[in-house]
Amino acid sequence: MTRERCDVIVVGGGPTGSTVATLLARRGRRVVLCERETFPRFHIGESLLPCAMPLFEELGVMPELERRFLRKYAAEFVSDDGSFSRRYAFDQGLVEGPTSAFEVDRAELDTVLLENAARAGVDVRQGVQITAFDTDLRRARVYGRTSERKRCEVEAEVLVDATGQQSLVAGRLGLRRMDASLRNFSIFSHFEGARRYSGDREGDITIVLVPDGWWWVIPLKNDRTSVGLVAPVKARGDRKLDERYFFERVEASPYLRERLANARRVAPIRTLSDWSYSSERMVGERWLLVGDAATFIDPVFSTGVYLGMAGAFRAAETIEHAFARGQFSRTTLLSYERWVKESVEVYRKFVRGFYRPEFVEVLLHPSDFMGLRAAVTSLLAGHGIDRKDVRFRAAVFHLIARANRHLTLVPRLTARRVASA
Repeated sequence: MTRERCDVIVVGGGPTGSTVATLLARRGRRVVLCERETFPRFHIGESLLPCAMPLFEELGVMPELERRFLRKYAAEFVSDDGSFSRRYAFDQGLVEGPTSAFEVDRAELDTVLLENAARAGVDVRQGVQITAFDTDLRRARVYGRTSERKRCEVEAEVLVDATGQQSLVAGRLGLRRMDASLRNFSIFSHFEGARRYSGDREGDITIVLVPDGWWWVIPLKNDRTSVGLVAPVKARGDRKLDERYFFERVEASPYLRERLANARRVAPIRTLSDWSYSSERMVGERWLLVGDAATFIDPVFSTGVYLGMAGAFRAAETIEHAFARGQFSRTTLLSYERWVKESVEVYRKFVRGFYRPEFVEVLLHPSDFMGLRAAVTSLLAGHGIDRKDVRFRAAVFHLIARANRHLTLVPRLTARRVASA
């Protein structure tokens, strides 16, 4: 068995783990990052938000992203039959900030960020499976095995859990709490030859509203398109989530049927389910949870990568503060947990609303009253999450949506209301 010591041990090499590791290494900390897989590897979550662009700038990877990925300037919501659509262009928001993002191949993006971490001085170790950990007042320690099945042990001042939905720490300590109101499943794949827009609209993400859920259509570079369905678990019934189910659902949507008419599937059919959750605690004695290891809402507004990376920046600041004080207690790290919970809650309310017909009806027919349309646009771009004026307008939007449940303020989505009932 090999035994080593460092300042910080990061478990997980996705965008969140590689980001926090990079930032700490740049500040002179000895950082060991252990990732169980060997990159590149497939991962879902391909649509980024404009608010994440300054984070990539600070990490120094924007030129590489420009070279590899397709620009995204807007999000489009489309009715099931394609008869109605609403486009939210990010340059029409209430808050100033970047007005575009990228549609990415996550295998490539995650590799770019992990290699960037290595260049910053992080000791990156791929193919290392961390199986256990323990912490006390003096140190944090993890135990695992390498791809050659050699046992290893790393001791550090603090442990950062960036293991995503696997969540090493939350799983061992029983901290995860599932969101019963967002018990959804997803089934998805990649296609070539799907119809897409041209010019600046080529990179638009399209959200297709079907009665019992929604589809994402994400155009990627080199004529590849990611297509996936998200719906409540109860909508699935006893059906098996397989290729037959996927294409039956495609055929049931006139809009998708037309858009994929000349497309060819070029990837396996994959599934996920019951992924909306939050950890009861996100920090403890000498440990922090970051990214999906701490919480995940839902993919509908593409917030996963941004919230994870923004959290990584906040986590790095908190850890530096702990080093300065020489204290790594839960109390010292608690400000990070508060920030994560407050930031996530703004989007959680919007996500829950999205699965109610009255909310989507207002989303498709936004009002310029009090700058509501611009505020929603900013939230879709990820801007203004910490601004009181945006949060206030979001609250007004929710009030209007609730009123729309009983009053016909905008045209109805009858099929969606029947499915919801």
